[in-house]
Amino acid sequence: MDKRLQRLRAADRISAPTIIQALLPTMTQQRGDRLLGQDAALTAGFGRTATGRQLAVLGVDRGVDIASRRRKNGGALTVPGYRTALRVVTHAAKFGWPVVSLINMPGADASPQSERYGQSQAIADLIAATGQLTVPNVVVFLGEGHSGGALAFANANRIIMLDDALFNVASPEAVTAILHGQQTSSDAIDLLPMTASALQSRGLVDLVIDHQDQTLVAAINQAIETQLAALEALPAPDLIEQREAKFQHFLQSWPVN
Repeated sequence: MDKRLQRLRAADRISAPTIIQALLPTMTQQRGDRLLGQDAALTAGFGRTATGRQLAVLGVDRGVDIASRRRKNGGALTVPGYRTALRVVTHAAKFGWPVVSLINMPGADASPQSERYGQSQAIADLIAATGQLTVPNVVVFLGEGHSGGALAFANANRIIMLDDALFNVASPEAVTAILHGQQTSSDAIDLLPMTASALQSRGLVDLVIDHQDQTLVAAINQAIETQLAALEALPAPDLIEQREAKFQHFLQSWPVN
């Protein structure tokens, strides 16, 4: 496996629950979608930061050992996860609370069961809801985030990435498979604009944070607060327009040079 992927998937990788615990000293969790149950990979709920800002948070986590990774399905969210996230986003819009998402996931669960319960519709509903949010939303890529499964959270006003994180339409392994093995996983990372630096150069990513920062948790939370402070004065129509403009600008950067 490519060393970059090994680092991203290491057991001691900074996790969404760790960031959320530091960001929100007090938090009320949202558990389940009231239909299919709870997705263990998703930490979702509401709380108040140390500065007094009320937030809604969504965190996707792979797990840290074999047992937790099995329980969390390696971070591949299922239908209950997306529907729970949608509940949180809907409540946030109702009460005027910004939404912060923290992502490290391979993509959405692609099992027959998830497809049977409407996985594609659940993802589409969350993409639509985040795009039309009347409150600011910020996403932070702590590790990997691939496919529509990650895009559902990344339809955001501000995108922050750790400098070694990845965000793409498919995982490096999937890109390699699509190209019938013509490229290695390492080559795939460099072939497409999935790294933080490449995405920032195309205007999609707003801020890149050094993953080796000795105060990484504090640096991430400070970046979140700073980005939200810059967005909170914008009216709802401007927030919606800004999200669309961000992705339209990115599309204009294609084809990849």
